[in-house]
Amino acid sequence: MKYKFFKKIKNLPKRDLLSELNKMLEEKTIAWEKRDYQICINSMQGHEDNIYLGSGSLMYDWQNGEEIFDDQGNTIKFIPKKYDTPLRESDFTTICTVFKNTVFEEVYNAVSNIYKIGRMRLILMRPKTCLSWHNDYDTRLHYPIETNIGCQMVIQNEVLHMPKYTWWQTDTSHPHTAFNASTIPRIHLVTSILKD
Repeated sequence: MKYKFFKKIKNLPKRDLLSELNKMLEEKTIAWEKRDYQICINSMQGHEDNIYLGSGSLMYDWQNGEEIFDDQGNTIKFIPKKYDTPLRESDFTTICTVFKNTVFEEVYNAVSNIYKIGRMRLILMRPKTCLSWHNDYDTRLHYPIETNIGCQMVIQNEVLHMPKYTWWQTDTSHPHTAFNASTIPRIHLVTSILKD
């Protein structure tokens, strides 16, 4: 099938990022942030130690906000704080300190040598979940590092499973979603490609 919104990319390195990720998680060098399950590989100048800056929206600070609790003290809603000035993809120009001298830095350098990029993030999608139907402002590169056939991405009327360790350029300026209909987490390395 010929796709309009998905393009397979062959000139980028295929690396075992899952082993390095699991090692860093086990050593507690990094951890998944439970509100949006994203870890940033790169950050803004002066924020190289913040692996969560830029996770989720560039309009909202998912690290700070107001939690709403039920009668038993469980969080039922989180309202993130809106940034005074929205962040910009083009400001994410520095690799985070914890990823220096790792395979993640090697991949970051390889991608940024070919593309003008914004944020590069590890994004975990929990089992039996999906994203809202939405548009992004830019195209994205996806590199699945943990996936299975139950994980699909939908852009307008096109549906695709991206196999592990393959690179895909996705035109997410169109309405899209992704879902994980499996019983294991789906993890992608996702990079924003900036317009010139």
